[in-house]
Amino acid sequence: MKIIITKRFDKYYLKDLEKYFPKKSLLHLLKNKYHTFISLHFPYFKFKGKTKTIQVRGVLAIFKENKVIPLILYLKKDKKHWENINRKTEESKILKEYNLALKDIKNWDFNIFE
Repeated sequence: MKIIITKRFDKYYLKDLEKYFPKKSLLHLLKNKYHTFISLHFPYFKFKGKTKTIQVRGVLAIFKENKVIPLILYLKKDKKHWENINRKTEESKILKEYNLALKDIKNWDFNIFE
């Protein structure tokens, strides 16, 4: 599985969560299937996972050939974000993050982890 971490995702989501777990823990979580994917609407999936004692939630975009682009990530206990991700109520935020991720990819502002 190839995980594509865009500059925006790294700056706005991973940087805030680095005090709880390193980036390698998230990559390990995604690669080794210690998670649950729940379909919102293809290609978007809700993501639920746990790294040691930290539970995270988010939204991913999954494409052919096992390519995953994380779009949104937050701690489960962080109620200032969403208590429950719902496609209908959060569609504009998901689409905004998706478009920004595509912009980063177009500008080659991303890293691929295999």
